Amino acid sequence: MNPKVTAILVARAGGEHLSQTLVALAAQTRPPDAVVLVDNGSRGRLAISAEAGQPDKVITMPGVVPFGEAVEAAARTVALEREGDDFLWLLAQDSAPNERALERLLGALEVSPSVAIVGPKQMEWDRPDYIAEYGLTMTRRGRTVSLVTDELDQGQHDDVSDVMAVGANGLLIREPVYRLLGGCDPGLPVVDDALDLCVRARLAGHRVTVVPDARVLTAGDGVIGPNMSLKLRARQRRARLIRTAELYRGMAYAPAFSVMWLWFALGPRSVFRAIWLLLAKRPYEVGGEFRAALAVAFSQPSVSRSRAQLARARTTGWWALAPLRMSRESMRRRQSLERENARLVLEGARRPLHFLSSGGAWTTIALAIISVVTNIPLLGAQALGGGALLPLSSSLGDAWSQTGYGWRSLALAQLDPADPFAWVMALLGSVTWWNPSFALVLLWCVALPLAGAGAWVVMARLTDRVGIRVFAGLAYGLAPTLLIALHDGRPAAVLVHVLLPWLFAAGLRAPRSWSASAIAALLFAAVVACAPSLGVALLIVWFGSVVLTGRYVGRFLAIPIPAVALFAPVVVVQLFSGNPLGMLADPGPVVPFAQASRWEMALGYPTSGLGGWFDLTGAINWGVTIAAGLIVLVLVAVLVALAVAGLFSAHPVRAQLALFVALLGLASAVGTVGLRVAFEGQTAVPLWPGAGLSLASLGLIVAAGTGMSVLRRFSFYPAIAGTLAVGLLAVPLIGGLVVGSGFVHASTGRTLPAYVVATASRDPLVGTLILTPQANGGVAAVIVRGQGMTLDQSSSLINTSVGSGDGQRALAHLAGDVSSTGGQQTEPALKQYGIGYILLAPAVGATSAGFTSDAASVTTRVRSSLDANPSLIPIGDTDAGLLWSYPGASTVDAAAVNPPSETQPWRSIIFSVQILVLILTMLVALPTGPPRADGRRVAEPVAFDDEGFEPVDVLAGDLDDEAV
Repeated sequence: MNPKVTAILVARAGGEHLSQTLVALAAQTRPPDAVVLVDNGSRGRLAISAEAGQPDKVITMPGVVPFGEAVEAAARTVALEREGDDFLWLLAQDSAPNERALERLLGALEVSPSVAIVGPKQMEWDRPDYIAEYGLTMTRRGRTVSLVTDELDQGQHDDVSDVMAVGANGLLIREPVYRLLGGCDPGLPVVDDALDLCVRARLAGHRVTVVPDARVLTAGDGVIGPNMSLKLRARQRRARLIRTAELYRGMAYAPAFSVMWLWFALGPRSVFRAIWLLLAKRPYEVGGEFRAALAVAFSQPSVSRSRAQLARARTTGWWALAPLRMSRESMRRRQSLERENARLVLEGARRPLHFLSSGGAWTTIALAIISVVTNIPLLGAQALGGGALLPLSSSLGDAWSQTGYGWRSLALAQLDPADPFAWVMALLGSVTWWNPSFALVLLWCVALPLAGAGAWVVMARLTDRVGIRVFAGLAYGLAPTLLIALHDGRPAAVLVHVLLPWLFAAGLRAPRSWSASAIAALLFAAVVACAPSLGVALLIVWFGSVVLTGRYVGRFLAIPIPAVALFAPVVVVQLFSGNPLGMLADPGPVVPFAQASRWEMALGYPTSGLGGWFDLTGAINWGVTIAAGLIVLVLVAVLVALAVAGLFSAHPVRAQLALFVALLGLASAVGTVGLRVAFEGQTAVPLWPGAGLSLASLGLIVAAGTGMSVLRRFSFYPAIAGTLAVGLLAVPLIGGLVVGSGFVHASTGRTLPAYVVATASRDPLVGTLILTPQANGGVAAVIVRGQGMTLDQSSSLINTSVGSGDGQRALAHLAGDVSSTGGQQTEPALKQYGIGYILLAPAVGATSAGFTSDAASVTTRVRSSLDANPSLIPIGDTDAGLLWSYPGASTVDAAAVNPPSETQPWRSIIFSVQILVLILTMLVALPTGPPRADGRRVAEPVAFDDEGFEPVDVLAGDLDDEAV
């Protein structure tokens, strides 16, 4: 008696795939006896294809249902017409069999009665010579593994016969066995439904084999199994479904006594695996991991049904499947081969930088030599002072305690979130943990070579011309904005200039690497923490990157998240205080500067004087303004001309983008310098424009490098011209640093008199009230504890405050009483706040000839009042000003002055969220090993063009990360 074969074809849409599958069915040398077409939610779109293919039956499902449920609906119809040993042939709309597929599959079942399920060799639809899938197995831990995938079919696997499972595409099963097993498990609607069916058949005493001569094309439409698209959303869904199926099968296959423990372990396992996914550079799977755990946790009724069905049909133990599992050694070898293949593809797509052989090392060494020469006055220093430089906290614990949310050290009873800059200072101080302040000395020494190396790396991503790379490194390392920041003692501005090129270098790699994307996120947060006013410009650049990135947009979307986590508390406080522009304030102490005119900023200088050119031309009796302006204009014009030439190069888009970034930086500098949101005493100080000019310098240098490539092999000559122009521009600033005319000087690491520091070593909480006479006749007051003010204690919320807080009003009353009345009524407040010293600092507005009249009169009045106060003991003149002590101050109870309980729960919440975001980002940023190929196809290697430029839009296929 001839067996009856019923082909069950499940389709969701018509089109080429379904039409070709129906044609292939009609062309079978052994045609199926019946064809049942299941309309799985096409809403009538299959009518034309159904008429052309002439199926025997058409079953319309009420909506889109899982493949197993659609097959079950058709199988119930077949069961009504059962005629003995019938067979079910499972197909989808994208399952086009070769003409002898059914004949070969049926022959394998007829000659081996013990075989219940056979499967074909699944071939890729677009590449019919490549194997998409050929047999399935599991690892010892239950992970599904395809025995063969993405290999050119040369018959190398035709000797494989018995396997643990086969895929559902083209699967042929005996109808009685299908009934015995109860069909596909409803708890596995998309992934591993065929694997589970075959495993249960094996445990029921049947065999599963593959037939190499039977071939079925598959396109991965998602009717059988998940959609195999390489889009991010499809990859996320596929990873979630695979993990859900793996957890579900683990619950269904586990011994009865361990099911409860597995259920309780779903939560902890998902947490640990989420961390591992971050380390593996697969953050897009983290959300799916938790969703999978929740789905399985609430699928216990389905798990129970699956276990009951398995127990009813089971006739043998799991030991029967052990020889068919993939061993640990085989899995390790397989993964090693996959990583090696992915590495080869990646290295073909990435041009080696050749840092040592293409000028990077020599550029860095040259800038290091210049740095050593300019920092000769600072050699041997353990800390720096001058300008906006202050020492850091004396211990790492104190430095890290300034982060998050808490009592601000420079005010009375003021609870505020810390500036994001405090995180940067804590990390910087951790580099030299034995003396955190020494980290600033190192920063001053390595700023030039680090900045130059970063710009060199950026240009190396774009060209292999040695001259252009060297020009970029030297030009950015000697940019006026960096040299002026070093001259004026502005650590935040120095950090911005140093970090910007590394941010863009990481951004260029971000489309290909989750690690680079996470590094870019951390650098983005650090740059914005050091220069909040630059945040708007960087967000515009980020938004443009998101728009232009395409399929890898997910790796750019998350870049601002660490910065948002760090800035959110400060932004909220500033908004509620009615000072929204205060969030743009520069971090650190407020230091006035000589504001440059608009034309000076257009030439790249954040302060007036053209970086010393006015002084230089005046020293040699040239017309100061005209001569200096012409010299600088000509030198800058060389760079601008090269940048404009880039618009006519082989890569005009790159020059356009670079010039857009340059103009964006210049606009940021011009716009921010008009904002005065921070105060030094009663004087409003404009924002530092150097951060925007650093961004403008980087954009201009990249555009100029693109312009140099117009001459191709002769690009070395414009590179020399550009380097000479930059070198000449830097001459006055370098000379000023060499002779020590800058504001920066070696420091002892203290900002208070030695008398106070000695007391603070015994009583770290002793308070010092610092009074500073102002040029307009007022007095500024701050309270510092311990050994003095530190850089990490500074707060933009205090610097931008207009004095409306309770603590500020109390401090103002105390300062007024001390500096004017000199009466006994000041003693209770001094005792309450633990103030043991009062320091009268030099007046603001002091000139080389002395004080202004208002400042001098205030100084005289305050000194007289303090001398007249009988509760104060004058100590005398110190290196920080006039000092008085208050002997009645007892050791202050920190819990009484600043109760830690009042910082809760916000301190714990803010710190926990911020540290969690930073740790997760760092986990993704850490390079953890070789790349992992995702999907079934990888991109071809990328070649550089004849100019040595790598196309910006060329990406490394589907590689998640690279070995760094």
